[in-house]
Amino acid sequence: MSVFSSCCIIDDDEFFSVSTKTTLKHYDFCDNILYYSEGQEAIDGLVGLLVENITLPDVIFLDLNMPNRDGWSFLEEFEALPMDKIGHIKIYITSSFISPSFMEKAKKYKLVKDYLVKPLTEDAIKKIIASNDNV
Repeated sequence: MSVFSSCCIIDDDEFFSVSTKTTLKHYDFCDNILYYSEGQEAIDGLVGLLVENITLPDVIFLDLNMPNRDGWSFLEEFEALPMDKIGHIKIYITSSFISPSFMEKAKKYKLVKDYLVKPLTEDAIKKIIASNDNV
């Protein structure tokens, strides 16, 4: 049985997305993986799920640097959604930027649980799974 029912990868880097999906499947991380290649597509897709009364993913892996709508802009709009619909979600920033200022900024968002530097390692996945066991 998977740790989470579903998760979502929001990232324009196709290689990162494919390798992350492979790692998640290896650890039986979740039953269903959604994928969006940029922030606007993700907001539209996730709001569409809410409109259809479909539960949103338990975990979101969010890149910061994407075309059209970046990760920060996604977070601003996403956290404005009703908390009773999104409060269960754990967002993990996945970025190739090792930036102390970005890491501090990420802490200001209620749903952001951690800032992970790419690539997403097996240790990071194990840590997320372990933190879920302690909830």
